[in-house]
Amino acid sequence: MSFPKIEHIDDVTPHVSFDKGFVVSRRPNHTVIDYVFALPETFDTPIARECRGLKFDRDGLLIGRPFHKFFNLGERERIEEIDWSVPHAVQDKLDGSMVHPVLLEGSLTFMTRMGATAQAMAAGSEADSGTLDLSRHLLAAGITPVFEFTSPENRIVVAYERPALTLLTARDMVSGTYLPQIELADLAERFAVPLVRSHGSIADARAFAEAARREAGIEGYVVCFDDGHRLKLKTDAYVLRHRALSGVHLEKNVLAWVATGAVDDVIPLLPPEIGERVLTYQGTVNAGLAEQARAIRTFVAEHGDLSRKDFAALVSKRIDPRLKQAAFAAFDGRDPADVLLALVTRAAGSENRVEAVRDLFGMHWSTTGLPLPELEA
Repeated sequence: MSFPKIEHIDDVTPHVSFDKGFVVSRRPNHTVIDYVFALPETFDTPIARECRGLKFDRDGLLIGRPFHKFFNLGERERIEEIDWSVPHAVQDKLDGSMVHPVLLEGSLTFMTRMGATAQAMAAGSEADSGTLDLSRHLLAAGITPVFEFTSPENRIVVAYERPALTLLTARDMVSGTYLPQIELADLAERFAVPLVRSHGSIADARAFAEAARREAGIEGYVVCFDDGHRLKLKTDAYVLRHRALSGVHLEKNVLAWVATGAVDDVIPLLPPEIGERVLTYQGTVNAGLAEQARAIRTFVAEHGDLSRKDFAALVSKRIDPRLKQAAFAAFDGRDPADVLLALVTRAAGSENRVEAVRDLFGMHWSTTGLPLPELEA
């Protein structure tokens, strides 16, 4: 597998645009090129697949080249389309934040895909002398070392007992080639740096994939071919938890869990503090639904002897237009709670719809103060 040559930001910017999901974030002393959303055509060129956290200094020179964008097993090529006889190794896929150091105006600085984030600063504070020496050694040779930062305070899905920086790989910045595993092992031993665990090659790819997906307590695996091609495989349990964590960022998702009765299924997938917030939100929504249904039943009990025409006239004067359907349902002898639940279910289709009914049920979703991780795509 070959990678595009990159030396300067001008080698990249003509080939990316925001309408395909890419952003060029210019900071005072460096620039980051990353993607913020992915369309089917976002990664349709080799240069686009490199735009996953490229770093350039104030003069536009490349100073950091972490992983290229690689895909899930089966996402772009089926198992039977892959030549498994090509030299490769299976490595653990750690569940933390990808970080890499750069030399920024002479100073060693750790960054995530998006730059000098809180996770990056936390990772840098945990870097021991061996990690720092290895980083300087490789950066001086024009090579970007890539680490995974795992920590109890940086939990994504899998829990880790103590902070750690684990060497994943290293890339030549200009050519994009990955250092061979044997060289990484030698460097890790020389600088006393933890190296991601390797499990050898795959004999039966389909059996491996089926067994890996059933595993628990890990994120999954990365298949690393010697030519730089990579594939990732996540366990089914991890995928479920990751989706749940991703969902809490938008109120419409949380409201959908409440409306469809899925909260009990989602809670076990979330960290306790986030789960408690979801349960509180569910209580608020359900209380709002119950209060509105009770008010409508009372209204109908008081005016149910009116003709349908007179009842409709009174509803127009006294009932919020958004609740009219529920009022007529009660007038016809049906439970208004069912209509209100359908209203909430429809509202969960978009953030704008949530906003349009928020005051009816007193709901408010906020992730402020929650330990939300920086999720990697």
